[in-house]
Amino acid sequence: MRENSLIGEGQVIVDIYSRFLFEKEVMERRERAELSADELCEIMDRAQEAAYGDGLDSRFRHKYMWTWKPHYYFADLNFYNFPYAFGLLFGTGLYAVYKKRGREFVSAYQELLASTGEANAADLAARFGIDIRGRAFWDDSLEIIRGRIDRYCAL
Repeated sequence: MRENSLIGEGQVIVDIYSRFLFEKEVMERRERAELSADELCEIMDRAQEAAYGDGLDSRFRHKYMWTWKPHYYFADLNFYNFPYAFGLLFGTGLYAVYKKRGREFVSAYQELLASTGEANAADLAARFGIDIRGRAFWDDSLEIIRGRIDRYCAL
């Protein structure tokens, strides 16, 4: 169970980050010119290198990943993967807030959930003393995941 959870979190944080990097560069370059298949492969390879670093042997990067992700081909699905990454990190960040504030956060958390749709995420979170515009919230979220990795490695 713990391993499956970490695999999913790694997928969302690292792989989706590589897809973001890919899509961002494609969008920027596409404003200036058409891109060839070779250029798309180069962009994908660089994006995976940047996201995975030494965590993935370069022989196993998938430069053709762009060919089988259909959302890249729909104009209204730009940055399709953002909600997955945001959702994971926002939810985990809320757990980090709970760990800091304790039981007193439970009623605020319930009120936050009941208030969804009343404001954008940043403004809504701010009503509960949570700053998602700053880096600390997201770092705390990643720290929770780092702790899960450390516990798994210790097993």
